[in-house]
Amino acid sequence: MKELREIPRNDQRPNESPGLVALARDAAVVERPGRGLLRLTGKDPVGMLNATLTNSVPKDARGAYALLLNPKGRVQSDLRVLKSGEDILVDTEPEGAYAAREILGRYAPFSRVKLEDLSNEWSVLGLYGPRADELLGNPELAEHQTAEVEIGGETLLAAGVAAPVPGYDLLGPREAVARARKALLERGAAPADPDAYETARVRAGVPRFGADLTPENFPGEAGVLDRAVDFGKGCYPGQETVARMRYRGHPNKTLYGISYTGEPLAPGTPILQGDKTVGKITSVAPLPVDGKSLALCYLSRNADIAAALTAGNEHIEVLAEVS
Repeated sequence: MKELREIPRNDQRPNESPGLVALARDAAVVERPGRGLLRLTGKDPVGMLNATLTNSVPKDARGAYALLLNPKGRVQSDLRVLKSGEDILVDTEPEGAYAAREILGRYAPFSRVKLEDLSNEWSVLGLYGPRADELLGNPELAEHQTAEVEIGGETLLAAGVAAPVPGYDLLGPREAVARARKALLERGAAPADPDAYETARVRAGVPRFGADLTPENFPGEAGVLDRAVDFGKGCYPGQETVARMRYRGHPNKTLYGISYTGEPLAPGTPILQGDKTVGKITSVAPLPVDGKSLALCYLSRNADIAAALTAGNEHIEVLAEVS
């Protein structure tokens, strides 16, 4: 099978999105509206997170990607832990913000940790692409590692990003982030709209909470175990289910990347094998890539991915399992 990341990215075609071109070959700024942002302070916020999250937060300057599960092992939110001096920041998708705030808020008093919701005051701006390093002054940050950077007279927190497009996320007060965006555009970055970023995400096979990863899912179904779970750490809610599914069983469904030649299909569109429903589409790339539509979908473990699959009136080509 093809890997999602091997879809060709040749010279720009006449109808290719300028935003996609900038993400792939230059530097693009992407606004990330609605992110949930919490600041954790107090006695031992890292200790509290290590008792609740699926992944371990490193002792050095790096953060981590992790999940919050319910006791039955289903995903309530995914999140990114970032370090800012003595403070800890938790960054979530908009759809996971309430659950993260509610679950972490339950544990905070027992750990002498204070949660401050920054979602309405702060924002996140992405700077992605091969020239992102150059435009930001080459901070050389590993994934989830942070450093303060100055842009247009504003000091922001930069966090290293590996996927869906390598680069940086810039976090800070809304007005400061807006001024930094203007400065980056003046330095030569190109604006990329949400459709370009979403297409890049689907092309890279990165699941998003609220679409491909929901409270209906177990972590093993979405291809995030290697990134989001530390199987050597101590207890956390849902750990037993995660371990049992990894070592003793197989998920009933698995997330895949697919392509087809027609117009984008709606999320939720059933995938058929003959007259039997064997899956459904969860995310759809808004823009075509090399003349094809891309999507992410769940397929039942009973589906034969080497045999014909259809969705709507389209023949589906399975590109790769998301991992």
